[in-house]
Amino acid sequence: MIRARIVVALCVGLAACTSGGEPITSEAIVDITRDHVDLEPIDVALWDVFTRELGEESPGAQLEYADVSLAVVVAPTTDSPLVCADESFFDECVDESVDGHDVTLAWQELEPEEDPGVVYVIDRRDGEDVAVQVIGASITDDPRNLDLGVPLEDLAALVTDPRLSLTTP
Repeated sequence: MIRARIVVALCVGLAACTSGGEPITSEAIVDITRDHVDLEPIDVALWDVFTRELGEESPGAQLEYADVSLAVVVAPTTDSPLVCADESFFDECVDESVDGHDVTLAWQELEPEEDPGVVYVIDRRDGEDVAVQVIGASITDDPRNLDLGVPLEDLAALVTDPRLSLTTP
């Protein structure tokens, strides 16, 4: 009888240990970003744009570098234009394979004297969306043809990193 209780207790404990991990934090997002971006940030801050826009907890971090700013976010799957669920927010949304990573590239082009433009690299997964917002270079054309300050291959590898998830081990 005691042996059966111990086995049941161990099974319950094991299930708790393997049931998806802890909610990801902004600090973890920064650490994962540093694994993919070969630059040293000047400043790091929380980024809560998706939380405010979606009304759902969407952890994010903004990393400022000398010539580019990256904002990385993990959000529950949404039909928001911020992840190209429709194309009302961006000038273009294209599905692309970048260095073996299937992502969506989205961008708004430069508005002279108003806005330098913005690029998003997005991984729409089952149950969650992972995105990196890139601001810095003037977006005058398709970002696949521009120097964004961070190679597009590195950005695609970042958003498809399985550690960037709503829960992480």
